[in-house]
Amino acid sequence: MASDGAELLDGRATHFVLTRFNVRSFYHKGEPTDAWLFERLQLFEKYCAPSFRNQTTMHFIWLVFFDSLSPAWFKEKISALSVGLFQPVYVEGPFSKEFLSRTIGDLCSTPSIITTRVDNDDAVADDFIETIQKCFHGQSRLFINLVNGAQYAGNRLYLRPYTKNPFSSLIETPADGLPATVFVEHHYRIDDYAPVQNVKTRHPMWLQVVHGGNVLNEIVGLRTTARRIAPHFSADLEVEGGLLEVTVDQALGFVRILWRLIRKPSRVGQLAKTLVARTAGRTASK
Repeated sequence: MASDGAELLDGRATHFVLTRFNVRSFYHKGEPTDAWLFERLQLFEKYCAPSFRNQTTMHFIWLVFFDSLSPAWFKEKISALSVGLFQPVYVEGPFSKEFLSRTIGDLCSTPSIITTRVDNDDAVADDFIETIQKCFHGQSRLFINLVNGAQYAGNRLYLRPYTKNPFSSLIETPADGLPATVFVEHHYRIDDYAPVQNVKTRHPMWLQVVHGGNVLNEIVGLRTTARRIAPHFSADLEVEGGLLEVTVDQALGFVRILWRLIRKPSRVGQLAKTLVARTAGRTASK
């Protein structure tokens, strides 16, 4: 986490990473149990937190949002874990876009703001932040979507190109009001609010961790080996399966993906967008 020196390009922008933990929202309206908090905290410490300790640039501010009614034992653990890594923000009542806009507005004085969303049980590549910031050219309102990602489930890794994924970023210049932030719209509807610039990278930039507590995730990627993904992530990934197993699983994966495309032809268009996306480092200003 960076607080001093978080501004980019001679003070033109500030970059915030936004992570919801146990806030009350559409998906989680009630108070989670201690067991849920403990399990989610383990995932956070194993996958998400290491991702931001070792970023290739530390010019960003990581805000993690918690329910103000969280139990004392949980707050103590968060207080210890957050030191030098993220800023805990305790939210009274439901987590809302309006609350988030006010919070970011109070923390930022630069002309431009970049906000990036990352879920608390997922991981990002070590150069995730740097890659996003290289896409900044003073745009007034533009989503940046790093399309190359991966999934991790059952000690197996899967490549997953995905437009409108839940790791998107919004660049904005809110001169006449509070920032909208990347949470202005659901990640699968961001193009309803602003243009989306899809960006290809040489390796996966994000990793969805699929587990029993996910709300929406399913395995839709193509099986791959650890050496294609693990070197780019600081999270500890335990990967099983030899080359023969991976090869067989890849063949089955092609069939599974083809069936998904047949069932929902609109996915073909989304897949095509990942293939024609701009290459990182060659993005044009808008």
